Amino acid sequence: MSEITAKQPIPERYLEQILTNLRRAGVVQSQRGSKGGFILVREPWQITLLEIVTVVEGERKEKDSSEARTLEKTLVHEVWEQANAASIEVLNSYTLQDLCQQREARAQQSPMYYI
Repeated sequence: MSEITAKQPIPERYLEQILTNLRRAGVVQSQRGSKGGFILVREPWQITLLEIVTVVEGERKEKDSSEARTLEKTLVHEVWEQANAASIEVLNSYTLQDLCQQREARAQQSPMYYI
């Protein structure tokens, strides 16, 4: 975990919460010991970004509104439904392995040279 917080601007307490949720969801498991930490339970190509986002942010549930629906509210609701469906489709089309491969490809395109 300290390796992640050293490389990414994520508060340690927040990262602990995320990793705990991922562990409970069966995405990662914790290992104790000198080389301890967290490891993926499945292969990276088997874990979609949708799964990760759902674990971290929770299920996207429609709010139950007892208010009368106006035409404007209905139109806005329909647009949000389309946006939600599109985001689900995109997140479900990428895996952790896809992100790692894209990161490596971009890192090779712009190498850093230190003098």
